[in-house]
Amino acid sequence: MKRDLTELEQCVVGVVWRDGPMTAYEIATLFAKSLSAYWSGSAGAIYPLVKRLQARGLLRGSRRAWNGSRKTVLTVTAKGRASLRVWLTPPIPLDAAAPTQDPIRTRMFFVEILAASNRLAFIAEVERITRKQIDLAQEQRDRDEAAGQVSEALGAVGVVYELKARLRWLQSVREYLHTGKLP
Repeated sequence: MKRDLTELEQCVVGVVWRDGPMTAYEIATLFAKSLSAYWSGSAGAIYPLVKRLQARGLLRGSRRAWNGSRKTVLTVTAKGRASLRVWLTPPIPLDAAAPTQDPIRTRMFFVEILAASNRLAFIAEVERITRKQIDLAQEQRDRDEAAGQVSEALGAVGVVYELKARLRWLQSVREYLHTGKLP
């Protein structure tokens, strides 16, 4: 089986395998709670994606009573489980380890438009909000651990490490702004 699904598609198959059976609404709700804006998966993205996964035979939907009404409830097919195994089996594509999308890093490309004092204010602000995100991720990790959701807690730990690395990078940028020497 080829690796021809997007990361989001493969992740949806994985979520239904791990947490299912579930509805498309429950999938969208789960993604909306993500610590990463990349995984926020709006309902406008999730519903068509689920239909594509059903059409490809990776998810199966059946109408049944669900939480007080009739809903299409999704489960993973044997083909979907096989796709997950392929996705997780080496070799993993190089782009899977590519740098993540980072709006702070993107803004840094243009920071020289600011006066020197405003550059330092920019750095101070992004350090402040990055620390706030670290606090939120650590709180999520604690909630996930308390709920026995080990894989979710490990994901939150990864977010904490990523954000702490951003803080170290911002400190080196601050040092550069003071000394003029690249780290």
